[in-house]
Amino acid sequence: MTQPDEKLAERVAKEIRQLHKGRGLQAGDLDSRLGPLLGELAGTADAAARRQALITEITRCAGQLLEDYRLAVRVSLALSEETTDEPLFTRRATWLAERIDRDSRTALRRIREAEWRLAELIAGELQRRRGRIPAASNGWYVAELRTVMRLDGDIVESEQDRRIVSSRENLTEVMAWLDLPSDANQPGSELRAGIRYGGRLLRKEQPSGNRFTLMVQLPKPLQPGEEHHFGLLLRMPRHMLKLPHCLVTPECQFDRLDLTVRFDPARLPDWIRRVDGETVRTFENPQPIGELLVPDAAGEVRQEFRDLALYLGYGIQWAPAH
Repeated sequence: MTQPDEKLAERVAKEIRQLHKGRGLQAGDLDSRLGPLLGELAGTADAAARRQALITEITRCAGQLLEDYRLAVRVSLALSEETTDEPLFTRRATWLAERIDRDSRTALRRIREAEWRLAELIAGELQRRRGRIPAASNGWYVAELRTVMRLDGDIVESEQDRRIVSSRENLTEVMAWLDLPSDANQPGSELRAGIRYGGRLLRKEQPSGNRFTLMVQLPKPLQPGEEHHFGLLLRMPRHMLKLPHCLVTPECQFDRLDLTVRFDPARLPDWIRRVDGETVRTFENPQPIGELLVPDAAGEVRQEFRDLALYLGYGIQWAPAH
């Protein structure tokens, strides 16, 4: 298996520790509790299939552990027959202590060690899978996107700085895309787009009612591995932002997102939350789930994301002030 990246393993371990709380993999709200990396491990956008897919993958990875670690993982995540129905992690840990004839601290230490070893294996598996995914069908991927979205005026303004990497010879064009509500083509609903630096806007297209694509000509052809920075400026009337969120849903390799949303300090949303690798079903109906975010004195909220998974949503969601 691929040698795991330690930072990636640390993030996986954190998601496993969050998941083992309560009923673990038996939780009724499992889909909303999954972190982006475990969601990526499940490898399916079908919520009904994600539980079984994740159980299968974790069981397969855990099968590579020593027997005592394998037992600890199955107990921690409520996968063992003896602890499947136990709703509390602490009680499952107590059962493990009795099973191995050790005190509770030893059992908890065994679980921590086992979860870390499992996280290393999962991180290696994710790296292996990512190595099979092409950067993009047209020969580039997004290394970094920095976006500042302003919602403190009548015009919604998004200022973007993109860093892309070529994966083929003589790359001369790249595409940026965004999705807006399905009635974005109604009268008075105009998206204005411009290049701030690093290229020339060849054309703006609207292949469907809610999708806009921007084709950008690069200043010079890029060769494999070469990077390029370019900036976009997007403006649209406030009424076009019908869905209270600013999200990125990767359709190619996407390494990093740095997102800042600036609200009107005099009219802050009722709540704001981070969306970190969620399916459309999770964020399509705004709900204040997870840890809520608090704007600073300027009305701004900033969040960072790394190693974004394909077709999942990342960004910020809010409920407009009433």
